[in-house]
Amino acid sequence: MTTPSLTSTDTASLKGMAMGILAYTLFAVHDAFIKGIIHALPAAQILFVRGVIIVLLCMVIGRSFLFGKLWASSNRGMILGRGLLTLAAWVMYYSAGRDLQLAEMTTLYYFAPVLTTVLAAIFLKERLTLARVGAASIGFFGVIVAANPGGFTLSLPVIMVLLAALSWAIAMILMRTISKSDSALVQVFAQNLIHALVMGVVSIPFWQGMGWQELLFIVAAGIIGGVAQFILVEAAKLVPASVLGTVEYGALIWAFVFGFLFWGETPLPSVYAGAALVIAAGLMLAWTEHRTRREQMRR
Repeated sequence: MTTPSLTSTDTASLKGMAMGILAYTLFAVHDAFIKGIIHALPAAQILFVRGVIIVLLCMVIGRSFLFGKLWASSNRGMILGRGLLTLAAWVMYYSAGRDLQLAEMTTLYYFAPVLTTVLAAIFLKERLTLARVGAASIGFFGVIVAANPGGFTLSLPVIMVLLAALSWAIAMILMRTISKSDSALVQVFAQNLIHALVMGVVSIPFWQGMGWQELLFIVAAGIIGGVAQFILVEAAKLVPASVLGTVEYGALIWAFVFGFLFWGETPLPSVYAGAALVIAAGLMLAWTEHRTRREQMRR
């Protein structure tokens, strides 16, 4: 008996997961740059400058046609909602970064993939398979083990990160829906245009002068974040939101690596155990999604 080769759907699924892992890895680098200056500049100012940088990059690629495509989109309401949700998520997340370690922030924030899996089943009617639920659960458990959150208290920063996770999960559901008809470039442009406009107004009373290092960090975060957003939207066209949310756990490893390199946070043995669980969850999901499609092909 010959073994069925990969179908185009199977290949697209694996490609989408790989793109999701790459996107969240870039987001981890992006977050490290932001955390490096969050004590020096207001979050609103950082998000405004970063938004302007990404908007300019999008216009270099898509030119003024982007405005027409955005206006002609039938998803303008959802695009606006997603832009505001991601903005709220990042404002709360980075504001909490003033008081929480990177590992703590990451642990709390990674409740988002669990929420995404549940919301995708409710609103997108995606199949809540045992593999997807299991991968999300194992990944989240790995995050808890890695961060050893026994010392967490229910403070305002903690609540802000949890609300950021909820906002991001809802935004992921909207992104999956919008991606069916609008290009990634239009979505990235629209999202950051909203961020720039809102934060431009909000940051006026809190504006502070920026040195060359702060500006360099924001420019780097803008370029890396813009690329990550584009890849993530493209990935959403290839895999369900529940699957894309689960591969988000892969960025956990980088959070601890950057925490050690830049802020001297020494990983405990539990970090390695948790990271192993996270990696196992991603590999399990990739294998089961591949096997499921092979079985469907035989029928």
